Amino acid sequence: RRGETYLKPPGSLGSRWPSLGISLSIECCEGCSIFILDTTEQVQIAECVDCRVVVGPCVGSVFLLDCSRCTISVAAKQIRLRDMKDCELRIFAPTHECAVVETSSGLAFRSWDVAYPGLTAQFAAARWDPSVNYWNRIYDFSPAQDGAPPTFSILPLEEQVSNRWCELSIAPQGLCSGSVEERCGSEASVPGCECPCAAADGTSYCAGSGVVAKHNPREDPTTEAPRPTVGDNLNVDGSFRLGAQPTAQISSTTASCGSSAPSASLFAEWISGFKRLVDPLLASAKSILGLGATSPAATTSSSTASTTCIMQ
Repeated sequence: RRGETYLKPPGSLGSRWPSLGISLSIECCEGCSIFILDTTEQVQIAECVDCRVVVGPCVGSVFLLDCSRCTISVAAKQIRLRDMKDCELRIFAPTHECAVVETSSGLAFRSWDVAYPGLTAQFAAARWDPSVNYWNRIYDFSPAQDGAPPTFSILPLEEQVSNRWCELSIAPQGLCSGSVEERCGSEASVPGCECPCAAADGTSYCAGSGVVAKHNPREDPTTEAPRPTVGDNLNVDGSFRLGAQPTAQISSTTASCGSSAPSASLFAEWISGFKRLVDPLLASAKSILGLGATSPAATTSSSTASTTCIMQ
């Protein structure tokens, strides 16, 4: 594929189906823009040239293979690079040395820079601490030999500050398409975009009227998170609403179905129906065993006779 835009918007992958463990594989792209903006279990990107790639929170591994002259922003538990050439990596690394390089050259690393709607909720779903980013702790499996150029470099802080943030304005169309407008600069300016982690120089992301850090109901279960109103673009979990029914209406319907308790009349109806089903079966069983024709007196005398016989 050449010169195309591939978009998986927020709410199209792990946020929509959290129990499936969704994986993606993309290969053989040239001059393309690839945006995977939802949580995933595993991502593999191979044989891409001159591409812009953004991979949102991946709770497993992201494999980058045989790519050249690409600019890649990736947030993942583990980032594996092999046979990569002349690429810039903008990473969020939640653990020490989770970015691993092998048989690559001309790589440049810098801190994660992307902001888009729903990113805060995705970081929370991945259970990452956004204040901890080991973006400059790279492990090289095959370091350069004496006299050879280094496998990778760390971009100086002053170069990162000039393009501190990359903000994405998303216009999704369904689950697999849409358009993305990318704006890069030193200051945040696109309302609705979010980035829970700070830049390399410690600057927190702010856009519009205030800081994008949102209330997380998991942290304070006694406080209810505000519900979206009709016309909002996002669901409660931060994903884009892709259906026609407003989120507030869906939430209220679900709550009413889950909280209503069966009435006493409904229990009485259940019991009556159960008796109507069981009583004919009991009557048939008594008739077959001959229990219905035996009187209490006969039963008593028969039991006494049997006992006397056994004792003699």
